[in-house]
This record gives sequence, C-alpha cells and structure tokens, in this order.
Amino acid sequence: MKRTHWLVRLGVVLIGLAGLYVGLVMHLYRLQIVRHEELYGKARREYTTRTTEIGQRGRIFDAVGNLLAGNLACRDILAEPRHFTASRGEVIAVLSSELGIEPSVLARRFARADDPVHPRIEMVVARDVDIRLAEQLDQYEFTGIRSLDTYARFYPKGYLLSNLLGFLDPQDKGASGIEQLMDAYLQPTRGEETYERDCRGHRLERVPSRETMARDGWDVYLTVHEPIQQIVEEELAAMVKRCAPKAAYAVMSDPATGAIMALAQYPNFDPNHRATMANPDSWRNRVLTDGFEPGSVMKCIAVCGALDYGLVDLDTSFYCEQGSWRYARRTLHDCSHSFEDLTVAEIIQKSSNIGTAKIALEMGPQRLYQVLRRFGFGQPTGLGFREFGVGDPILFPSEASGILRDVSRWDSLSITRFPIGQGVLVTPLQLVQAYDTLANDGVMMQPYIIDHIQDPRTGEERYSLPRPKGRAVRPEATRKIVSAMKLVTQEGGTATRAAVEGYAVAGKTGTAQKWINNPNGRGGHYSHSKCVSSFIGFVPADDPAFVLLVVADEVSKGSRYGGTVAAPVFSRIAERTLRYLQVAPISNATAEYRSPAAPDALAAESHPRIVR
Repeated sequence: MKRTHWLVRLGVVLIGLAGLYVGLVMHLYRLQIVRHEELYGKARREYTTRTTEIGQRGRIFDAVGNLLAGNLACRDILAEPRHFTASRGEVIAVLSSELGIEPSVLARRFARADDPVHPRIEMVVARDVDIRLAEQLDQYEFTGIRSLDTYARFYPKGYLLSNLLGFLDPQDKGASGIEQLMDAYLQPTRGEETYERDCRGHRLERVPSRETMARDGWDVYLTVHEPIQQIVEEELAAMVKRCAPKAAYAVMSDPATGAIMALAQYPNFDPNHRATMANPDSWRNRVLTDGFEPGSVMKCIAVCGALDYGLVDLDTSFYCEQGSWRYARRTLHDCSHSFEDLTVAEIIQKSSNIGTAKIALEMGPQRLYQVLRRFGFGQPTGLGFREFGVGDPILFPSEASGILRDVSRWDSLSITRFPIGQGVLVTPLQLVQAYDTLANDGVMMQPYIIDHIQDPRTGEERYSLPRPKGRAVRPEATRKIVSAMKLVTQEGGTATRAAVEGYAVAGKTGTAQKWINNPNGRGGHYSHSKCVSSFIGFVPADDPAFVLLVVADEVSKGSRYGGTVAAPVFSRIAERTLRYLQVAPISNATAEYRSPAAPDALAAESHPRIVR
C-alpha cells in the first residue's frame, strides 16, 4: 500500500514536471519563433540607433564660377510639448521672443499634442534659423526642444537674375526657373548610419556600423556672365525709372553659339525675401512666357527672306504711296513720314510699312510663311539642357510658342501685316534667336543657358555644347540685310541713339501698337496709346560679339518710340559690355559705309575683322 502511494505521488510529480517542461518549450517557441521579429525589433531599438544626414542642394554658378545660388548652414527648431518640464506658457514666451513668432500661433501649434485621437508627438517650430540664434535657445535647456542641423537656400546676388534662377517651395523642391528645370540634378540624397550602443548610450566601436553616405546635388554652371548681367540690369532699371513701363526685358546672346549671356526683366523679386514675391507677376520668366506683336523688328526677317529668294536686291525701288496705301479695303500708313520712291535698303533704314508690305507681296503668302517658320516663329525655341551625347533634353515647361497661323488660315490682309509685325505673336527669346541667325550668316543655333553640370564628389562633368538647328537663309542674303541694318543707326535712320562710338551697329527699332479687345469680346482695335517699344541689334555688325534685345511694354512717361525708349538703353549696355569683353573699336567705323543702294554695295562688307 505504501509502495503504491509512493508511485502515485512520483507519477504526479513527473506529470507536473512534464507539464512545466512542455509549457517552457511552448513559451520558448513563442518567444524564439512566433514573436521573434517583434521582440528582435524591440531589442534592436534598445541597443541600436540610427542617425540621418542630408547633403547640400547643388549650387548654381555663372559662366566663370561666380556663385548665384548656394546654401547657408542653419538649424530647424523642433518641439515635443508632452516632454516639456517647464510650463508651456514659459516655453511659448521664450520662443516667441527669440524667434519672432506670435504666441497665439505657437499655442495653437502645441495644442495639437493634446489631440486625443491623433496627437502630434513632435512638430516644427521654425525652419532655417540662424545657428547663433539656435545656440541662444539651447542655453535655456528646455526639455522637449531640440534643433536639427540643416541648410537654407541662399541667393547672394538678391534680385540679380532672380526670374531665371527661380526659387524653392516649402518642401525644398524647385518651384520655378533653373531651380525647377534642374531639380532632379540639384536635389541632394539622404545618408543614414545605423550602429549599436551600450546601456549608457555609448557607441560600440567594435561592432561595425551600416552606413549610406549622403551626397550633395550636382552643381549647375550657366552661360550667363554675372558682370554683363549686372550691366544689363542696371541699365534696364534706369529705363524703368525714366519711362515707367508696365514691364521690360533685355536678352543678350552669343550668335555664334546660341549661349545666353544675360537675361533681365522687370518686375522681378528677391528670392531671399518672400515679401517681394507677393505679386505672382514678378515671378514668371517673361522672356519665355510673354508673347507680343513685334512691330517693325519683324521687317528685317521678311526682307531678308525676299533677298534670299532673289526677288529683290538692296537697290530695288518701291513706290511708298506718300505714306498712305489702301489694300484689301484697308489703309496702311507709314508712321512718321510720307515717302515716295525708296530702295529696299532705305525701306529698312526709314522703317516703311508700305515698302515692307509691297516686298512681302513680291514673295507671296507661301514663301513669307516659310521664311517666318525657318526663323523659328510659331514654335518654342527649346531652351533648356541638352546633355551632350545623351537622349531627351530637359526643357523649360513654360516656354510659349507664340502665334503664327498656318498659311491656309491667312486672310487678304495677312500678307501685308505679318511682315510689319502685326497679327503675329512672338516671345523675346524667339526674336533673339531670329536675329542670332541674321548675325550668324543665316545659320540658326540652338539657344542654351546651361553650360555644364558637375558632380562635386566625383568631379564628373556633363556639357551642353553649341548645336546648329539648320540654315534659314543663304549667307549672301544676311550680308545684304546687315548692310541695310547698319543704316538704321546712322544719320537718317530710326535709331541713331543706338549707335556706339567706334563700332558699327546693325539693328532695328520696333514700336508696335497693342491690340485691344472690345468689351463684348467681338473684334477689337489697335491702341493709339499702348505700345511695345523695342530695339534689337548686334555689334560689331560684321563680327558680332553679341545680339541684344531691349523691350519696354506700355511706357507711361515720355516718348513711346523704340528709337527713343529702347535704342539708348541698347547703346549704353553695348558700350559697357564691349569694354568688358575688350572688343577693340574701329575709329572710323561710321565713315566706312557706302550707300547700299549702289551697285557695288556688298563691297562695303569687306571690313577687317574685329580684334577681340
């Protein structure tokens, strides 16, 4: 009996131990197998830590390495209100005083931490805070307030080139201009390092860390020259102050390559100060987006086409109807004078509407349309970044194409109005491209504004090289029209104030009346008070250092003619730029010209090349 009792007791103990063993095995199974990932994650969070770092956004430079857009080291101030040991009111008072933020704004922001459904654990108090100011805050030793090293975009030249450079949105992505166009290259990459630590938080150096390096964005080098840009913006600002236009722009380019040397406009803004950006009209790059009827600057293009087709020569004479000519039941006037017989060269010199219209009639609609298309009107220029030897280009998404209706949609007046710059819409950049072609012996070059980009870590460079788009007209035709364009800035021409002492200047004025739509939306008329005043030309005429366009939209003070508004600005910019580029003058430049109406007019083109 005693033996049986002992065996029962032993069996109970063994069964109990077996149960405990099975339970332990099951518990270990749950810990090691079922909950492995959960518990491993908790453990890792205890003994490992992770730090993140972001590289700097790529910088933007001019053609010779002057910094146009860079980065300033600063700090973001972050807060965790639930961890405040000081009273919330005390923290708010200090932050408001030091950072200049309204206390009510901070109170509302911190109240989000008390939301019972979706509480905010950590929130941004202020971004891009000066490091010295952030260090002052650190001295208060508030629990729950910390600062994070970061970078703020900085434009050291302020207003200079602002519409081209653009600005960043609150997420530090490019919102306009070069910042937007090249955002994929300029954006930095985030780095991350994960390492183990002991119970006191010290890093365990014996355990290797896992690291992904942060990388800075690519640097972008423009074709713009900052000293020339400064000249252009100073003279444009002086014109704005003197004439008070609604808007104004100036574009300079190298006709041999298509590189943009300067690009300025009014109104503009300072990307360092958002208060200057209150009006969206000041942001946009009007050189790319604004279309206007060009007026008389279109005449050189149309006449060059007629010269190219061999339909006229510089000494071909046209009767200009004493300043008033009726065609297709509409009257066309010459603006300032009543001319009778004028040669083709004199039609350009005097800017005769009637003479130009009659030359266009010699061409006919189809030929005139082809000429305007070959010079790039009615289509975007394609400004952007074309990486040499790589596929699709990166183009400005906002560039306008202007308006040049297909010849099938022309009416009876189109043939006489389009060649004098009425009824067509062009952008400033399209005009510069067309005159680049005249200055480059009829070869159109692709306009470009990004010279190259560079990886600051590896030194790798990618270039955007000059690229011909095709031939618009024969060289003989451009030499003839340039000979006539020289007369425009000489005595008897419409732009004597565009002349530059010691240099031959070829150019053309434009004074285009603006079209005003009727209130009922049906039809309209050309305004007698609202005009677009312009001058475009190149210098030295026979070996151009640059093509320059100056435009004033709706001048409200003084004269409205391109020859008195834009031409003097052209002259001052050209003189200062030629001096900067060290282009040698020809002392008797104006004395060398013979009348292009003479049979040997082209002999006057054999001037010596300019020494640069």
